[in-house]
Amino acid sequence: MKLRNKHIFILSISLLATCCSAQDIPAKLDAFNEAIGKEYTVYNKGKFLMVKGFREGKQVKLDKVNIYDLDFKSLKFSEKDQSVSVKCYSDLDGCVNRFLLLNKKKSIRARLVFGLADGTSGEEVKNNLELLLNDMSNKY
Repeated sequence: MKLRNKHIFILSISLLATCCSAQDIPAKLDAFNEAIGKEYTVYNKGKFLMVKGFREGKQVKLDKVNIYDLDFKSLKFSEKDQSVSVKCYSDLDGCVNRFLLLNKKKSIRARLVFGLADGTSGEEVKNNLELLLNDMSNKY
């Protein structure tokens, strides 16, 4: 194979890999939303993760975070707190913009936290969130 043809072949393979991983993000979001249950709905807007929080079927909050502000290594499941969390790189400023819809308040949090409902597997939620964040960081 000539050098030019090799470059075209390699470029085609890398474009195909990028295309396929980009299609995985909606699947990873679906898997995460299924694992987390009815209390949250998660979606993305580019590199931003958007988290709608619900109580008794009504949306009460919206969290928005740039995934590059999250310290993926801090991702953990706390059995004691029944939560899955990931910290921001900077504890001082925070990176999670929270909008409380009922009293129209805004705040900034130092970590993203998902409280777990009874019967929700913390390890499954943690693993699905890790896969989602990694795929998003590879794409954006």
